[in-house]
Amino acid sequence: DSSTKSPLPDGVVEKLKAWNRLDWEIYTHFNRTFWERIDRRIGRERLRREVAALRARQAELARTCLQGTGSVAPKDIKDSSLRPLQHGGARILGYNLKQGLGGELERTCRRLVTPELQYSSILYKRQFPPQPPET
Repeated sequence: DSSTKSPLPDGVVEKLKAWNRLDWEIYTHFNRTFWERIDRRIGRERLRREVAALRARQAELARTCLQGTGSVAPKDIKDSSLRPLQHGGARILGYNLKQGLGGELERTCRRLVTPELQYSSILYKRQFPPQPPET
């Protein structure tokens, strides 16, 4: 929720960069080489078109999957398994799925709106399924 965000003063940003100098250098190196690679391989115009296509698909999925117009406050999330963990002063928003979505579509939509911790737990269980007891 943007109401819980506050901008950092420029002086603080510069201090953070100094304190985390190596991380900042790694970030700037890979950011620069990323854009060089984009320019060399596909170009900025194709990247803009692909981003536009991705955003259009995201909007289409939101219209298909979501109840209402988008994210909602944590207290308004009807399915508790889709409620993000709230920690600190930030308010993390979530989503309500439309009712009556069919099997595979409902699974796809649910995967798209599952909060980070719940999604990580699902992935962990798939990657490391419980072993049956030895007999």
